[in-house]
Amino acid sequence: MSILKTDNLTYKYSVGTPFEVTALDSVNLEVEKGELVAVIGHTGSGKSTLIQHFNGLLKPTEGSVLVDGQDIWESKKTLRDARFKVGLCFQYPEYQLFEETVFADIAFGPKNMKLSDEEIKERVMRAAEFTGVTKEMLEKSPFDLSGGEKRRVAIAGVMAMEPEILILDEPTSGLDPKGRDTILRLIRDYRDNTGSTVMIVSHSMEDVAKIATKVLVMNRATVMSYDTVPETYRHAEELLSVGLDVPQITKIFMDLKRRGLPVRDDVYTVEQAVAEIDRLRKEGVNV
Repeated sequence: MSILKTDNLTYKYSVGTPFEVTALDSVNLEVEKGELVAVIGHTGSGKSTLIQHFNGLLKPTEGSVLVDGQDIWESKKTLRDARFKVGLCFQYPEYQLFEETVFADIAFGPKNMKLSDEEIKERVMRAAEFTGVTKEMLEKSPFDLSGGEKRRVAIAGVMAMEPEILILDEPTSGLDPKGRDTILRLIRDYRDNTGSTVMIVSHSMEDVAKIATKVLVMNRATVMSYDTVPETYRHAEELLSVGLDVPQITKIFMDLKRRGLPVRDDVYTVEQAVAEIDRLRKEGVNV
């Protein structure tokens, strides 16, 4: 059974006014446990609106959201449970840090779960270790940290709640290449080590190619496709046609194919490109 499901999920802003807009239109989606799903789409495609439904920040205009097979809006209890099962980390989460110490900030979520002091401390230490937050950093004010360190602290605060589903909105936005790689590695390792389901919203097709197992493509408030990474990038022309980008290496191989070379149409990493060129050379193709 899927861990997360939407059934004809529709959401409209400003209902009953001249400014009414349909942000989600009959979205049907099933996400299996343990997937690392990248959510992509142009600005206004419905990405952020969609993820805010998964832990009840927004209530559907029509349709339903199910977590572990349970409609999250069935009762106050199911809604509260969903908000602990689904951890949502907004874009630029470091701007949401507010406690006096890093430890207190990471502990904020677990405290709201009414856990014992001992359990809270254990969760904080686990999340801190996982995200590379040192014991020295735990005693500091979050405002004394660098941008990348703040980002890791904010993510640790969501991880400390140990959600079944972790959702991160543009987790690498604004970071330098080293910081981006650190956050991506953290996300991939978290999913691999915990078995949790992870979703990231991203504009970077290179980031998607590096870590995702599935890609959800949103377009004009609907699901354009939901498939594996290779299958998604096999339709690069369609992605480009709706205003999305593809990895630079994919564009190069698209051009090679147009020039008549018998290359694969699902190359999206440098490693795959090297392997494909080696294959062609062994077959006697002049590349």
